[in-house]
This record gives sequence, C-alpha cells and structure tokens, in this order.
Amino acid sequence: MTISVPDTRQYPLVAYAAYAFGDLVSAVASKLFELPLGAIVTGGYYLLDVVFDSGTSDAITVGDTDVDEYVADANAADAVAVTALTITGIEVAAANTAVNIIWTGAGTAPTQGNGRVFAEYIDPGRSNENFE
Repeated sequence: MTISVPDTRQYPLVAYAAYAFGDLVSAVASKLFELPLGAIVTGGYYLLDVVFDSGTSDAITVGDTDVDEYVADANAADAVAVTALTITGIEVAAANTAVNIIWTGAGTAPTQGNGRVFAEYIDPGRSNENFE
C-alpha cells in the first residue's frame, strides 16, 4: 500500500486563560478552556505571575478529568515561575475536552495569586495552507 502524502499544512494553535485566587476554590477543579475533540497537545506551560500567599502552603495542578494529567505533579505556587505542561502528544478524548486548574491551599486563605495557562495543540484534519 502506498502512503498518501498530504499537501496541507497547519499552524499550531494556542488556547489561553488567565486565573486569579478569587476565581478558585481550594481542591476544586476550575475549567480554564476546552480543546477540540481529537486535538493533539504539542506543548504549553503555566505561568505563575503573582505568588499565592496562603498561611501554610499552595499547590497548583493542571489537567482534564485526570487532575494532574498535564503536569507531572502538583507544583508549589509560592514562587513566580513558568512550568511546562508535560503531556505532549496526548490526543484529546470526548470525556476530556476541558482543561482545568486545581489550586490547593492550606492555612489562612490567600490575599493574592494569579497566573496564566497556555496549551499548544494541532487539530488533525484542519489546514491553513497547501505545500507544493
């Protein structure tokens, strides 16, 4: 059988959302955005712009229905940082189109904390240009 070589090309797409401490409830998933069914995540990161200041500790995870699907582990939210999404190559399934953030705080409630999440993906079947 001969491989059919497509002549279409696609630009990577990026989904983005900002969050702040007042938008989140400790240990509860909050939807940031949705990805198209069948999309393939090729990269991304979350950026902590302002640290959370709960009394004891703060941690952030990013995922779909699997709460830490998009990062290896919960990450401390007490230092400004950029953290890579670690799930490159995952294909978005019907039950997992939502990308969620979960902040977990301990001690007194925070008075500050915000950041942004970016997910880069391709959408098979979509094309922006033809390659000749």
